[in-house]
Amino acid sequence: MNFLKVFKFDFMNIIRNPMLLSINTIFPLVLLGAFGLVSSGNFSGDISSYDYYAVTGMVLSGMLVSMTVTNTFMEEKVKRGNFRLAYFPVSKTTMYLSKLLSTFIFASISYSLIILAVQYVFGCFLGGNNIFYFIILIIVLTFFGCSMGTMLCCLLKSEEKANAITPIVSLLFVIFGSVFIPVGHLRGIFRSIAAFTPLKWVTESAFRVIYNQDFSTYFYTLFGLVVLSLACIFVSQIIYRPEDYV
Repeated sequence: MNFLKVFKFDFMNIIRNPMLLSINTIFPLVLLGAFGLVSSGNFSGDISSYDYYAVTGMVLSGMLVSMTVTNTFMEEKVKRGNFRLAYFPVSKTTMYLSKLLSTFIFASISYSLIILAVQYVFGCFLGGNNIFYFIILIIVLTFFGCSMGTMLCCLLKSEEKANAITPIVSLLFVIFGSVFIPVGHLRGIFRSIAAFTPLKWVTESAFRVIYNQDFSTYFYTLFGLVVLSLACIFVSQIIYRPEDYV
């Protein structure tokens, strides 16, 4: 059984799951509309509330994709498939990497289409002609979210633990990354943590590219996300054991 067959199995499990499908397609649009409407009176100037939350909403989605990986790993239907795969001559790398990549490709396609729709259908400004730089940034962030989610699944080895801890870790990244609530004014250790949070890099880089055509931090941010993603995959490779997921 080759990698493509395992990948197809995992990819189709995502497509057939209504919850995962809606979270990665409808949820970002609902989030954008809800926050944009509620805070519309708090914005003035060139950036509307819908513009702002279109950016931060996609950053949030790119991080929360880690929870989709948890279901790709540990949903009951997937466990039955894992049981069969464990007795086939399939490398352990194939088993966990197919779940990571199937989630990544599905989410990347979904988020790219949402970003294009938000700018060209709903009229939010996401960079104009530079919109594809924003799409690439969200795609690389999604890869980090998938890699981190995979690592947590390999560490925790339990659906209950993974479903409980993965959202907390993701939301801590969101909070300290100043995605919705600025924490840059905090002092001491909290300010230091915020400065080294990947989502802070992504959010700041996104707004710089979209509104100032400033790429001074863009490529450093991409590089940092790729390095962190590879580190998560490296840890997964060391600790993953197929028999823990059957």
